Amino acid sequence: MILIEKSSLELKDIKYRNRSLVIIKSQNKHKQQTMKKATTIAVILSFSAITLLEAQLPTSSGVYTMKNSLPFESPKGHKVMEPIGYGKDGIIQVNAKGVESFSFQKFSSDLKFEKENTVSTEGKIREDNYYERFISTKNKTYLFTREVKKEAKTEGIAAIEFQPQNLDFVGKSTSLFQSTDKVKTTRKAGVAISFWSIGGTVNYDFVLSEDKTKFMYDYTLVPKEKKDKINKDIIGLYAFDENLNKLWGGEYKMPYTEAIMDNLGYTLSDDGKIYLLAKVFENDERKAKTKDGKPNYHFEVLVYSKDSKVAKPIEIKLDNYFPQDAYIYEDATHNIVIAGFYSKSVNGSDDGAYMVKLDVEKGSVSKLNGGYYEIPSDVIKSFTSAREKKKMDKKESKGDDLGIYFLRLRNVYTTASGSIKFIAEQYEERITYVYTSKGVQTKYDTYAEDIFVISVDNKGKMEWVRKIPKSQHSGDWVGASLSINNLLTDNDLHIFFLDNLKNWNLPETQAPKIHQDRKGGFLSAVTIDSKGTVTKNNLGDTKKFKTNFFIRYFVKGNNKNVISTERKKKKNILFSIEVK
Repeated sequence: MILIEKSSLELKDIKYRNRSLVIIKSQNKHKQQTMKKATTIAVILSFSAITLLEAQLPTSSGVYTMKNSLPFESPKGHKVMEPIGYGKDGIIQVNAKGVESFSFQKFSSDLKFEKENTVSTEGKIREDNYYERFISTKNKTYLFTREVKKEAKTEGIAAIEFQPQNLDFVGKSTSLFQSTDKVKTTRKAGVAISFWSIGGTVNYDFVLSEDKTKFMYDYTLVPKEKKDKINKDIIGLYAFDENLNKLWGGEYKMPYTEAIMDNLGYTLSDDGKIYLLAKVFENDERKAKTKDGKPNYHFEVLVYSKDSKVAKPIEIKLDNYFPQDAYIYEDATHNIVIAGFYSKSVNGSDDGAYMVKLDVEKGSVSKLNGGYYEIPSDVIKSFTSAREKKKMDKKESKGDDLGIYFLRLRNVYTTASGSIKFIAEQYEERITYVYTSKGVQTKYDTYAEDIFVISVDNKGKMEWVRKIPKSQHSGDWVGASLSINNLLTDNDLHIFFLDNLKNWNLPETQAPKIHQDRKGGFLSAVTIDSKGTVTKNNLGDTKKFKTNFFIRYFVKGNNKNVISTERKKKKNILFSIEVK
């Protein structure tokens, strides 16, 4: 037990630090007299509480400072949701009880509690609504809800404006659209950051335009035909401005069957067009290559706009390379860009990155900044064991490309100088079926391995490739503490992940030790500057915070920081990792 003077702990702040704090009330007369003469008020804290209080001191390393708020509680029955970062204007923690009630807790940018407000939504949000997400556009913040008509078997999205100044909603919820039939539920693994989706079942994709003044929603109807070779998906696409005015939208039948077409993603351009990126096989056999060894599929972009009910298709082919991964987005100069990784052989490893841009008017694509960027073999062989390196040398001596397996694109940044940075991670979800006397058992494993960063200058020349060693494992398909988060400030990249302490100052001649999911680890903060110089920082062992530390669930705080609210033992702590 520890005594704290009133001068160092204002009583009005106690409830946000630990609601179990108790002011001492002694029944001993002598002690009562002693207490009356004292100039301090003593407070008893549990050992776990004081550990959390001690952890509030900022942890700094290099250009990074990690801060956390004092422990606080959310109202009973309210679930802790993602915080909303308003940059220098602070952070708002959202707590939700379904959509019936919301508690908003306001913190300053340096994580000091300021005020809170609990709001009932009775008469503002319909009872048939479910929580979807909070989103901030350029000038507005909205709560989006899923509006389900159970009897009609249809659903849609509604929105209500939130005012951060008042910690309250404005007016009533507005219905944005409603499907014509039952909406398909899909399973997505992974999370958050730029190209992630939170693990679980989802019905909708949400995309914000590059200038943050527009947004889109999409969904897929449950197919009437159960055979992939017959069914053509019907997809709902809707575009709105940030004032909830519908720009256009409706339901569209895809030009190919499910057997041929795989949807890979969407982007919404600043001019209000929706671009759907798809992988299209040449026939429904879905074979990756033709008899002469060429790709038996291509990537295709379907362009949807207000003026046409039929999409404009633009085919993408990478010479005779096999595109492995793809992401579509609009860059700061309004180019619609497709970026990803390619392989030189079918079912092979990823050999490098590619980048092409669309010419919508001509219906064609062109290589952007050179087009192809191969990953050097010496980079691939770094941070591997002597045994693994020997295998790679032998393979390379036969003239075979090394490549990298299971490479996932996590982000593409355009820096202040105009250079382009690819951030990728080796990420594999593995399912194993074990036959036992009790039947078939399913085992899930997730592996999040090395990080690769590729830099291309503003003239299309590859500047450098860096490999950041990492080895993470989880015995499930989510892996909450696995993977990375990232941030760009001017020309510097910042990458955050949990690592095994044995990997600190790891030499290039050794492979990284494994970090097991939810088993502590230290928070690694890596800086890569414009010249490719890598600086690794240790922000401390996460065990000292007495909470889970799921770094990939952190969101942008819009103040050169990433933020998250972690919860353990009925206490919440708001964290911020800041770049100087």
